[in-house]
Amino acid sequence: MAFDRFNSRIAITLGQFTLLKRADLLFDRYSEPYIVSLAIDTSNIHKGALTFNYMPFPKVRQGSTVSMLGDGHLLYGPANPGEYVALSLLMMESDGDLREAGERIRDVVSSKAVDLGLKAVMLANPGSAAVVALLKELTAFTAGRLASDGDDELFRTEGAFLRDQPNPYHVNRSYRQGNDFIDLELRILPLDAPNGEGSAPQALPLA
Repeated sequence: MAFDRFNSRIAITLGQFTLLKRADLLFDRYSEPYIVSLAIDTSNIHKGALTFNYMPFPKVRQGSTVSMLGDGHLLYGPANPGEYVALSLLMMESDGDLREAGERIRDVVSSKAVDLGLKAVMLANPGSAAVVALLKELTAFTAGRLASDGDDELFRTEGAFLRDQPNPYHVNRSYRQGNDFIDLELRILPLDAPNGEGSAPQALPLA
């Protein structure tokens, strides 16, 4: 079936990542990286909400590659984004208990979003460039707060995927990104239902 930019659903996934270098080399031989993804699409804008996901990866050895099953770990979707979807991805190295980190990170994101007045800005219906800038600032604040709690930032990136271009949302493409610590692969896929691999993105209403 041909992709319909107005009705088809997409997912943005993490296919794999390689831990090139650990941030903390003093203690355990393993790293405890985790991913925080934040996304805003047209439906989020009207609802005053973020799409949030968190995924921990315990006991990852430096130099090893973590490959996801199937379509990969869901960073966004499956959903039809409307005019665009803006995405921010943050990878951190945990200094504490990964089992308790998800709720703590969700609280940090919510608190920082309130501090930035994100809901009011979103309800003013900004364009994709403004939303990417907001997500970038929110991610930077979140990374700083998590770092103050002892975690280490490994990598972050952000960008927008637009509907009204020759290849809407860059569907069926993959991208490699990274730095001295992380090398990763992002995929944009047509996907109608969650793939069941890891946690699904959740709506995070803003105050």
